[in-house]
Amino acid sequence: MKVLKPATLLAILIVTTAASLPAICFTADGIIRHDTNVAKYRELGNRPEFYCVGRYSASVESTDYAVGVLIAKNWVLTAQHFVKDISVWKFGDTFYKTKRIVKHPEIKPGSEETQWNGRDLALVELENPVLDIVPATRYRGAHELGKTIIKIGYGYIGNGKIGMENPRKQEKLGGQNVVDAVGGTFEGREFSSNVLVCDFDSPESPEFNHFGSPVPLELEIGGSKGDSGGGVFMTDNGQMVLVGIVSGALNREIKYGAVMALARVSTANEWIDSVISE
Repeated sequence: MKVLKPATLLAILIVTTAASLPAICFTADGIIRHDTNVAKYRELGNRPEFYCVGRYSASVESTDYAVGVLIAKNWVLTAQHFVKDISVWKFGDTFYKTKRIVKHPEIKPGSEETQWNGRDLALVELENPVLDIVPATRYRGAHELGKTIIKIGYGYIGNGKIGMENPRKQEKLGGQNVVDAVGGTFEGREFSSNVLVCDFDSPESPEFNHFGSPVPLELEIGGSKGDSGGGVFMTDNGQMVLVGIVSGALNREIKYGAVMALARVSTANEWIDSVISE
Protein backbone atom coordinates (compact mmCIF):
# COMPACT_ATOMS: atom_id res chain seq x y z
CA MET A 1 0.00 0.00 0.00
CA LYS A 2 1.33 3.41 -0.99
CA VAL A 3 2.02 5.84 1.87
CA LEU A 4 1.63 9.51 0.98
CA LYS A 5 4.64 11.80 1.13
CA PRO A 6 4.20 15.43 2.21
CA ALA A 7 3.34 17.92 -0.53
CA THR A 8 5.36 16.28 -3.31
CA LEU A 9 3.68 13.03 -4.32
CA LEU A 10 3.63 14.29 -7.87
CA ALA A 11 6.44 16.46 -9.12
CA ILE A 12 4.30 18.52 -11.45
CA LEU A 13 0.77 18.79 -12.79
CA ILE A 14 0.02 19.84 -16.32
CA VAL A 15 -2.32 22.80 -16.05
CA THR A 16 -5.04 22.14 -18.61
CA THR A 17 -7.46 24.50 -20.32
CA ALA A 18 -11.09 24.06 -21.17
CA ALA A 19 -10.14 23.42 -24.79
CA SER A 20 -8.08 20.40 -23.78
CA LEU A 21 -10.75 18.72 -21.66
CA PRO A 22 -11.51 15.82 -24.04
CA ALA A 23 -8.03 14.46 -23.49
CA ILE A 24 -8.20 14.36 -19.69
CA CYS A 25 -10.32 13.21 -16.71
CA PHE A 26 -12.58 14.96 -13.99
CA THR A 27 -14.19 15.01 -10.29
CA ALA A 28 -17.96 16.23 -8.44
CA ASP A 29 -20.03 19.51 -7.86
CA GLY A 30 -19.73 22.32 -5.51
CA ILE A 31 -16.83 24.37 -4.15
CA ILE A 32 -14.96 26.12 -6.95
CA ARG A 33 -12.03 28.52 -7.33
CA HIS A 34 -12.89 31.96 -5.96
CA ASP A 35 -11.22 33.62 -8.96
CA THR A 36 -13.07 31.73 -11.70
CA ASN A 37 -16.55 32.37 -13.10
CA VAL A 38 -19.05 29.66 -12.19
CA ALA A 39 -20.32 29.72 -15.80
CA LYS A 40 -17.24 27.75 -16.87
CA TYR A 41 -18.04 25.03 -14.35
CA ARG A 42 -21.70 25.08 -15.39
CA GLU A 43 -20.79 24.66 -19.06
CA LEU A 44 -18.59 21.66 -18.31
CA GLY A 45 -21.16 19.96 -16.08
CA ASN A 46 -23.84 20.17 -18.75
CA ARG A 47 -21.87 18.67 -21.63
CA PRO A 48 -23.80 15.83 -23.37
CA GLU A 49 -21.34 13.13 -22.28
CA PHE A 50 -22.35 13.84 -18.69
CA TYR A 51 -26.11 13.52 -19.18
CA CYS A 52 -25.59 10.12 -17.55
CA VAL A 53 -25.09 11.90 -14.21
CA GLY A 54 -28.49 12.41 -12.62
CA ARG A 55 -29.82 13.69 -9.35
CA TYR A 56 -31.38 11.76 -6.49
CA SER A 57 -34.06 13.03 -4.15
CA ALA A 58 -36.55 11.70 -1.63
CA SER A 59 -39.47 12.81 -3.82
CA VAL A 60 -40.30 14.65 -7.02
CA GLU A 61 -41.00 17.80 -4.97
CA SER A 62 -37.73 17.67 -2.97
CA THR A 63 -35.16 20.41 -3.52
CA ASP A 64 -32.38 18.63 -1.62
CA TYR A 65 -30.34 16.50 -3.98
CA ALA A 66 -27.61 13.88 -4.13
CA VAL A 67 -26.17 12.26 -7.24
CA GLY A 68 -25.85 9.01 -9.17
CA VAL A 69 -24.49 7.77 -12.49
CA LEU A 70 -26.45 5.77 -15.05
CA ILE A 71 -24.28 2.75 -15.95
CA ALA A 72 -26.96 0.67 -17.73
CA LYS A 73 -30.43 1.51 -18.99
CA ASN A 74 -32.03 0.61 -15.67
CA TRP A 75 -29.09 0.74 -13.23
CA VAL A 76 -27.58 3.67 -11.32
CA LEU A 77 -24.24 3.53 -9.47
CA THR A 78 -24.05 5.83 -6.45
CA ALA A 79 -22.80 6.15 -2.86
CA GLN A 80 -24.63 3.94 -0.38
CA HIS A 81 -24.59 6.24 2.64
CA PHE A 82 -27.67 8.26 1.65
CA VAL A 83 -29.84 6.07 -0.60
CA LYS A 84 -33.28 4.97 0.58
CA ASP A 85 -35.85 2.61 -0.89
CA ILE A 86 -38.40 5.37 -1.37
CA SER A 87 -36.68 7.76 -3.74
CA VAL A 88 -36.64 9.07 -7.29
CA TRP A 89 -33.92 9.79 -9.84
CA LYS A 90 -34.02 12.47 -12.50
CA PHE A 91 -32.26 12.01 -15.82
CA GLY A 92 -32.95 14.67 -18.40
CA ASP A 93 -36.48 15.92 -17.74
CA THR A 94 -37.86 12.58 -16.53
CA PHE A 95 -38.20 11.13 -13.03
CA TYR A 96 -37.64 7.41 -12.40
CA LYS A 97 -38.69 5.50 -9.30
CA THR A 98 -36.36 3.19 -7.41
CA LYS A 99 -37.20 -0.50 -7.72
CA ARG A 100 -34.51 -1.94 -5.45
CA ILE A 101 -31.14 -1.10 -3.93
CA VAL A 102 -28.15 -3.42 -3.74
CA LYS A 103 -25.39 -2.18 -1.42
CA HIS A 104 -21.79 -3.32 -1.66
CA PRO A 105 -21.33 -6.45 0.48
CA GLU A 106 -18.24 -5.04 2.23
CA ILE A 107 -20.13 -2.10 3.73
CA LYS A 108 -20.09 -1.70 7.50
CA PRO A 109 -23.54 -0.32 8.43
CA GLY A 110 -23.47 2.97 10.33
CA SER A 111 -19.71 3.37 9.98
CA GLU A 112 -17.63 6.04 8.29
CA GLU A 113 -15.11 3.32 7.47
CA THR A 114 -16.72 2.96 4.05
CA GLN A 115 -15.06 6.24 3.07
CA TRP A 116 -11.71 4.71 3.96
CA ASN A 117 -12.22 1.27 2.41
CA GLY A 118 -13.70 2.51 -0.86
CA ARG A 119 -16.88 0.45 -0.59
CA ASP A 120 -19.33 3.30 -0.15
CA LEU A 121 -21.21 2.04 -3.20
CA ALA A 122 -24.75 1.03 -4.06
CA LEU A 123 -26.49 -0.11 -7.21
CA VAL A 124 -30.02 1.18 -7.75
CA GLU A 125 -32.35 -0.63 -10.11
CA LEU A 126 -34.96 1.66 -11.68
CA GLU A 127 -38.58 0.65 -12.24
CA ASN A 128 -38.35 1.84 -15.85
CA PRO A 129 -35.31 2.00 -18.13
CA VAL A 130 -33.75 5.31 -19.23
CA LEU A 131 -33.95 5.08 -23.01
CA ASP A 132 -32.82 8.51 -24.20
CA ILE A 133 -29.46 8.83 -22.40
CA VAL A 134 -26.24 6.92 -23.07
CA PRO A 135 -25.00 5.17 -19.89
CA ALA A 136 -21.47 5.81 -18.64
CA THR A 137 -18.70 3.42 -19.61
CA ARG A 138 -16.83 2.10 -16.58
CA TYR A 139 -13.02 2.15 -16.45
CA ARG A 140 -11.47 -1.32 -16.24
CA GLY A 141 -7.80 -0.45 -15.99
CA ALA A 142 -5.54 0.35 -13.04
CA HIS A 143 -3.82 3.61 -13.98
CA GLU A 144 -5.82 6.36 -12.32
CA LEU A 145 -2.93 7.77 -10.24
CA GLY A 146 -1.74 11.16 -11.47
CA LYS A 147 -4.55 11.55 -13.98
CA THR A 148 -6.61 14.70 -14.30
CA ILE A 149 -10.25 13.97 -13.58
CA ILE A 150 -13.68 15.64 -14.00
CA LYS A 151 -16.17 15.61 -11.14
CA ILE A 152 -19.84 16.03 -12.03
CA GLY A 153 -22.52 16.60 -9.44
CA TYR A 154 -25.22 18.68 -7.74
CA GLY A 155 -23.43 19.86 -4.60
CA TYR A 156 -24.02 23.14 -2.78
CA ILE A 157 -22.23 25.95 -4.58
CA GLY A 158 -19.46 27.97 -2.94
CA ASN A 159 -15.78 28.79 -3.32
CA GLY A 160 -12.53 27.78 -1.72
CA LYS A 161 -12.26 30.90 0.43
CA ILE A 162 -15.71 31.07 2.01
CA GLY A 163 -16.98 27.51 1.64
CA MET A 164 -20.69 26.99 0.91
CA GLU A 165 -22.67 30.09 0.00
CA ASN A 166 -25.75 31.24 1.91
CA PRO A 167 -28.53 30.87 1.01
CA ARG A 168 -27.53 27.43 -0.20
CA LYS A 169 -28.07 26.56 -3.84
CA GLN A 170 -27.52 23.29 -5.68
CA GLU A 171 -26.71 23.19 -9.37
CA LYS A 172 -25.13 20.75 -11.79
CA LEU A 173 -21.48 21.70 -12.21
CA GLY A 174 -18.32 20.03 -13.43
CA GLY A 175 -14.74 20.70 -12.41
CA GLN A 176 -11.22 19.36 -12.55
CA ASN A 177 -8.85 17.80 -10.09
CA VAL A 178 -6.01 15.26 -10.05
CA VAL A 179 -5.87 11.80 -8.53
CA ASP A 180 -3.09 12.46 -6.01
CA ALA A 181 -3.11 9.06 -4.32
CA VAL A 182 -4.49 5.55 -4.57
CA GLY A 183 -4.50 4.16 -1.05
CA GLY A 184 -2.15 5.44 1.64
CA THR A 185 -2.45 7.48 4.83
CA PHE A 186 -3.87 10.88 5.70
CA GLU A 187 -3.79 12.54 9.13
CA GLY A 188 -2.76 9.26 10.70
CA ARG A 189 -5.56 7.23 9.11
CA GLU A 190 -4.87 4.46 6.63
CA PHE A 191 -7.14 4.07 3.65
CA SER A 192 -7.55 1.27 1.14
CA SER A 193 -6.28 1.08 -2.43
CA ASN A 194 -9.99 1.04 -3.32
CA VAL A 195 -9.99 4.80 -2.59
CA LEU A 196 -8.88 7.53 -5.00
CA VAL A 197 -7.83 10.77 -3.27
CA CYS A 198 -7.80 14.39 -4.50
CA ASP A 199 -7.04 17.61 -2.66
CA PHE A 200 -8.38 21.10 -3.43
CA ASP A 201 -5.46 23.42 -4.20
CA SER A 202 -5.56 27.20 -3.80
CA PRO A 203 -4.44 29.58 -6.60
CA GLU A 204 -2.99 31.94 -3.96
CA SER A 205 -1.10 29.82 -1.46
CA PRO A 206 0.58 26.38 -1.47
CA GLU A 207 -0.10 25.97 2.27
CA PHE A 208 -3.42 24.28 1.51
CA ASN A 209 -1.79 21.55 -0.56
CA HIS A 210 -1.61 18.15 1.15
CA PHE A 211 -0.07 16.08 -1.63
CA GLY A 212 0.78 16.37 -5.28
CA SER A 213 1.52 19.69 -6.93
CA PRO A 214 0.20 22.84 -5.20
CA VAL A 215 -0.66 24.33 -8.61
CA PRO A 216 -4.45 24.21 -9.16
CA LEU A 217 -6.02 23.35 -12.48
CA GLU A 218 -7.98 25.96 -14.42
CA LEU A 219 -11.28 24.50 -13.20
CA GLU A 220 -9.99 23.10 -9.90
CA ILE A 221 -12.88 21.95 -7.71
CA GLY A 222 -13.48 20.57 -4.25
CA GLY A 223 -16.21 18.41 -2.77
CA SER A 224 -19.40 19.84 -1.31
CA LYS A 225 -22.39 18.63 0.65
CA GLY A 226 -24.92 17.21 -1.76
CA ASP A 227 -22.47 15.86 -4.31
CA SER A 228 -22.20 12.40 -2.74
CA GLY A 229 -22.66 9.75 -5.40
CA GLY A 230 -21.37 12.07 -8.11
CA GLY A 231 -19.45 10.74 -11.08
CA VAL A 232 -15.71 11.14 -11.59
CA PHE A 233 -14.50 10.72 -15.16
CA MET A 234 -11.31 10.63 -17.20
CA THR A 235 -10.40 10.05 -20.82
CA ASP A 236 -8.93 6.64 -21.60
CA ASN A 237 -7.87 5.90 -25.20
CA GLY A 238 -10.08 8.70 -26.44
CA GLN A 239 -13.16 7.58 -24.50
CA MET A 240 -14.70 9.26 -21.46
CA VAL A 241 -14.89 6.64 -18.71
CA LEU A 242 -16.21 6.51 -15.14
CA VAL A 243 -13.39 6.01 -12.63
CA GLY A 244 -14.90 7.03 -9.29
CA ILE A 245 -17.97 7.80 -7.20
CA VAL A 246 -17.81 10.68 -4.73
CA SER A 247 -17.93 9.18 -1.25
CA GLY A 248 -16.99 11.93 1.18
CA ALA A 249 -14.25 14.04 2.70
CA LEU A 250 -11.17 12.85 4.55
CA ASN A 251 -11.32 16.10 6.50
CA ARG A 252 -14.24 18.39 7.34
CA GLU A 253 -13.13 21.67 5.78
CA ILE A 254 -15.17 22.42 2.65
CA LYS A 255 -12.69 25.05 1.51
CA TYR A 256 -9.19 25.10 0.00
CA GLY A 257 -7.30 22.18 1.46
CA ALA A 258 -10.31 19.85 1.47
CA VAL A 259 -9.50 16.24 0.57
CA MET A 260 -12.02 14.12 -1.35
CA ALA A 261 -12.40 10.37 -1.04
CA LEU A 262 -13.63 8.66 -4.20
CA ALA A 263 -14.80 5.05 -4.31
CA ARG A 264 -12.69 3.43 -7.01
CA VAL A 265 -14.86 1.92 -9.76
CA SER A 266 -12.17 -0.29 -11.29
CA THR A 267 -11.89 -2.43 -8.15
CA ALA A 268 -15.67 -2.77 -7.84
CA ASN A 269 -16.39 -3.90 -11.40
CA GLU A 270 -16.59 -7.59 -10.56
CA TRP A 271 -19.33 -6.93 -7.98
CA ILE A 272 -21.15 -4.50 -10.31
CA ASP A 273 -21.11 -7.00 -13.18
CA SER A 274 -22.44 -9.78 -10.95
CA VAL A 275 -25.42 -7.69 -9.83
CA ILE A 276 -26.54 -6.09 -13.10
CA SER A 277 -26.14 -9.32 -15.07
CA GLU A 278 -28.61 -11.21 -12.86
